[in-house]
Amino acid sequence: MSVDNRTLILDEFEELKGQFIINDSRDIERLIAIGEDDMDYYYVTYDGRRLHWSSCVGRIMPLKGYLRDKDYAEFIRMAKLNHFDQPTLWGKSAEDGEEFANKHKEELMSLKGDDKFISEVYWDLN
Repeated sequence: MSVDNRTLILDEFEELKGQFIINDSRDIERLIAIGEDDMDYYYVTYDGRRLHWSSCVGRIMPLKGYLRDKDYAEFIRMAKLNHFDQPTLWGKSAEDGEEFANKHKEELMSLKGDDKFISEVYWDLN
């Protein structure tokens, strides 16, 4: 029994969602969703400010479990301080930053054209 590409991609997402990965442009970003348009499937990654859509024809490389735990934890620490989706942005209390973070995520999730998410959009750090 063969498994289709969509299922393979979504299974990979379930394993890696919320983790920092290296994308096909060699940037370190968080994998937050899988998207599609009328032509392709995409890894949707987040750099702390913007979403990036990279074709699933390319590869992503996971970092969690390959870096030392304390080194991976540094990515998490820095994201909590600097990523706009985090309520603790710039050292704010979670209450103070929640409204800004939610508005930012809402803006990012309003897609245009044929683009759509085919997985959940996973904002948690993992």
